[in-house]
Amino acid sequence: MPRYASFALALVLAAPIASSAQATAARNVHTTSARDSARAPYNVGLENMRVEAWDEAVKSFRAAIEIDPEFEMAYYMLGRAHMAQKKFAEATVAYEKCRDLYRAQVGRQFSNAQERQRDRETRLREIDEVIRSYQASPQTIQIQDAIRQLQNQRRELDEALKRGNTTMTLETSVPAYVSTSLGSAYFRSSRLHDAEREYKAAIAADPKAGEAYSNLAVVYMETGRLDDAEKSVKLAEKVGFKVHPQLKEDIKNRRKAGSS
Repeated sequence: MPRYASFALALVLAAPIASSAQATAARNVHTTSARDSARAPYNVGLENMRVEAWDEAVKSFRAAIEIDPEFEMAYYMLGRAHMAQKKFAEATVAYEKCRDLYRAQVGRQFSNAQERQRDRETRLREIDEVIRSYQASPQTIQIQDAIRQLQNQRRELDEALKRGNTTMTLETSVPAYVSTSLGSAYFRSSRLHDAEREYKAAIAADPKAGEAYSNLAVVYMETGRLDDAEKSVKLAEKVGFKVHPQLKEDIKNRRKAGSS
């Protein structure tokens, strides 16, 4: 990263509906089973991340994904492991898959309230695991911002659980930390336009995503939009994110150089 989701006729008509509901239920059961099986290698990967065994972490997360190809957080953690290895193209692919899985889940149908409840409980558990993983890392301002975003996502899911289920669909969006991470992978690959889009997506998902504001400022600076860069720095600081002093200095120096 930068520094700084008729009776006879009625029977005929109902058949496709029932069939669809049955297919949805079967798919959800299969997904739950796969996720449970993928959890063992995924947890091994988290432990490998904790001790900075990046190669082993990559193998573990890939093993989890092979069991459950729709395991969003396994792709996310795989992206993190690749970033630590400075394999930015591989990280980009993993983060893009994570993002696309979250997008595909919007409006996902559940067969009953219990199914939806279990889904939320699973997501809460996964978020807790990632939070613990982050907490075991050096507490940089970026890590702290990611933990805050994860805790916000957890709080929203927890509140939904306490309210109970009013619909049988999943309302979700791409978490800000996923977009921020993808943006940083793009940035490291010199894909500034793509990085800018993802940082803005992160901010749209979480207006307090300080790291996304700060990183967006870097993109603006590198593309010669110094006014926008300064505004983005101020927005980052407004939400409590400590912007790296060197970024401010670099923007100032770019402005001086442009006026001379």
